[in-house]
Amino acid sequence: AWTSVDDLKGAKIAVQEGTTGNDVASAIEGAEVSAFKAVAQCGMELMNGRVDCVIVDTNPAQSLVDANPDALMLLPFPASEESETYAIATQKNDEGAALAEEFNAAMATLNENGTFDAIVDKNISKNEDAQLPELPAYESKGTLVMGTNCEFEPFEYLDSQGNPQGFDIDYAKYLCATMGYELEIENMNFDALPAALQTGQVDFLCAGLSVTEERLLQMDFTDNYYESTQAIVVLK
Repeated sequence: AWTSVDDLKGAKIAVQEGTTGNDVASAIEGAEVSAFKAVAQCGMELMNGRVDCVIVDTNPAQSLVDANPDALMLLPFPASEESETYAIATQKNDEGAALAEEFNAAMATLNENGTFDAIVDKNISKNEDAQLPELPAYESKGTLVMGTNCEFEPFEYLDSQGNPQGFDIDYAKYLCATMGYELEIENMNFDALPAALQTGQVDFLCAGLSVTEERLLQMDFTDNYYESTQAIVVLK
């Protein structure tokens, strides 16, 4: 049984491409890393015996285990000692910086009025009795297009009808309403998100996106709204 990250040397590891988990796995000595579009695909590779483990953010890792409780489990130690913080990304220009400031003000409002806690209660704590407040009424200043990747439950995923659901989806809805914008959601591959932002295909990214030095060169970020670590999923 593995007792530390050192035991992962030379292991076959599945990750979601373009993620921090991909970076963490790639830094493990001798690891054979396979990248996939979706966390669920990583889980299938593990259950089919093609990889030894999956490395992904803690909450999506827990969702993967919850969906396959008889087959999968989390190891009791993280894949990396460093935790990371999620934030919303905007374009690296004056317009993007101004939008990030608007988001920061709305984030402070949702923290103060209890909406943020309610969204955590519903999506992260999975409290079935969680009640989200009514969306604030607003006069529309226009539409903001959000880029995301609906393969990262509980932050963003598609329900049985194919509608985007999850923490980031709810958070963006309340943030945009608080700011006075209508929200349009573009679901795309995770590794396609930075280019979509840079080319203006989307106005912002909200996708369980960790703030990294590399990404700070490409985009602006809001204040942090969530902290996570990289977890290791293995067969039971």
